[in-house]
Amino acid sequence: MSKQNLTITVDGGGSNCRLAAFDSHRNVVASSQTGPASLSLGAEQAWTNIRSGLSSIAEQLGLSAEWFPDQLWMGLAGTLQRERYEKFIQLIPTSIKAIVVPDGHAQLLGASNSEAGICLSLGTGSVIHWLDTSGKFGKAGGWGFPIGDEASGAWLGAQLVNEYIWYRDKNLNSATAPTIFIDLEQRIGKSVSDIQVWSTMTRSTQLASLAPIVTKHADTGDPIAIKLLDRGAGHCQQLIDIAPTELPLYVVGGLADVYLPRLKTRYAERCQPATGNALSGLYALSKSNSVSELSSKPS
Repeated sequence: MSKQNLTITVDGGGSNCRLAAFDSHRNVVASSQTGPASLSLGAEQAWTNIRSGLSSIAEQLGLSAEWFPDQLWMGLAGTLQRERYEKFIQLIPTSIKAIVVPDGHAQLLGASNSEAGICLSLGTGSVIHWLDTSGKFGKAGGWGFPIGDEASGAWLGAQLVNEYIWYRDKNLNSATAPTIFIDLEQRIGKSVSDIQVWSTMTRSTQLASLAPIVTKHADTGDPIAIKLLDRGAGHCQQLIDIAPTELPLYVVGGLADVYLPRLKTRYAERCQPATGNALSGLYALSKSNSVSELSSKPS
């Protein structure tokens, strides 16, 4: 495989990082997945995980273990804070031309095939990006946990813990608890000491790991879980309504299937299946010969 013909793309979020090597015909010839690469979790961790993914790509393609691509097209969470962005850029070897855009921007380009549309990304974090019919980009949300990222996996985990501690305080003498809280106790513990680890937790990936408890119990009709997801859907609607109206709506990310049925009740005709993902969006960006304002350094 000729390394000159490769386009390497990186989709780095709060839960994992995915990499793909595209040939000149847009075929994925190698791929890998590593740990989180959100800059909000640390620039060093992000580059370490990306570097690990590049090593896997090199091995799959029979390239040297010391190989680096000439260009690296990256869509990463947490890029809009200047200091951590610049710290991350300084970690990348100077031989690499590094192009970094927000992960939601890359997801938009992939989901809409670079056409006008809105992309709501729901994973560890949450954000909405859009491209209007005049070619102008915009975004809302994505401010980061714990203040922002409503409806995200981290937000759901935090909301579940909050519901639990209020239930616990009001039902000290209760012999039984709702099943969703029993499952949560099995995960986080029952002692005050154990619970305070989680009630004061600010690491988004940890709290997002509790979100499957909510989605699991929502599937069985649990009223607490349904309340939380309905509340999250309300936040999603607030984000969507900030974007230009009438555009196609793409909902992507690990929680897309959870929220989409709730959103379809209001946006049924606008909801469309994504045509691609962040990796294909980055590939398209690499061939466009233009980088938008949202695809440049943070302001």
